[in-house]
Parts: sequence; structure tokens; C-alpha cells
Amino acid sequence: MITLTLDLKTSAAILGTPEDKLLERLQRQEVEGICLDDDWRMSIFVLARLLSTTPDTLLEYLEDDILGQKIAETEGEELLDSSQAQAIYQEYLAETR
Repeated sequence: MITLTLDLKTSAAILGTPEDKLLERLQRQEVEGICLDDDWRMSIFVLARLLSTTPDTLLEYLEDDILGQKIAETEGEELLDSSQAQAIYQEYLAETR
């Protein structure tokens, strides 16, 4: 499932900044974040605002990135027929809702 908050590593990667620099800014409250049990997270709404984009655009980017990672994981594997691929994709969609 894609959540509406992202961990520090993912947030830093999206913003193109080192994790330690983002952590410092979060701790100094220069950037809005959520700290749960010493685990910093950032809202996609905050990230979208910082990047001058929309949450929908950011979510589409994240979904495309996840799909790209899944495709890369299958390199060198035997090809699936269309019905097998569709079943796997439907399973993936069900997990992200």
C-alpha cells in the first residue's frame, strides 16, 4: 500500500538532498514532518508543496518508480503470457489500495 507519508530515505531522495541534512531541517522544524517513535516521515502534501507540484503528480511518480523497480526485479526471468502478467498486476493494484 502506498501511504500518504514517506520515510526519511524516500523523502530525501525525492527532494534530492542527503538524509542527514533533511533530518536536521526536520528536527529544527524548518521543514514540516511527523516523528513517530523516532521515525521521521514527511507527508506527500508537504513534499508536493515543496516541489511546486500536486500530490496526484507525486503519487503518479511514486507508482511509476515502484513499477520500474518491479520490472527491474524481473530482468533475466522467463517471460509471462498476458494472462499471467495481468493477474500479477491486479494483485499489485489490490495491495496498493
